[in-house]
Amino acid sequence: MSNVHTFAPRRPAAAPVALPAPSPADMRRQLEDAAQAALDTADRLIALLDRLDGDSDREDGADAEPSLGAPENHASQIVWLRGSSSDTEQDAAR
Repeated sequence: MSNVHTFAPRRPAAAPVALPAPSPADMRRQLEDAAQAALDTADRLIALLDRLDGDSDREDGADAEPSLGAPENHASQIVWLRGSSSDTEQDAAR
């Protein structure tokens, strides 16, 4: 775990100043801006993790892992949902 990075805590913010209540339109705009900023940050983090992870096609077996989605033409999704105790993602070395 030598690659764990710690982050310095942020300095506490100054005491909040009482501002007048924003109009509903201003409140909506601020919420939309904050939501967009959060989505942009998530996109940047996902892109960074994708670059760090490397190309999945160059891994041993590439995309040979079973799909996590429900199989097509299965008799019942309820039966499929319950699952089983079999491990279909075993290493070839075993």
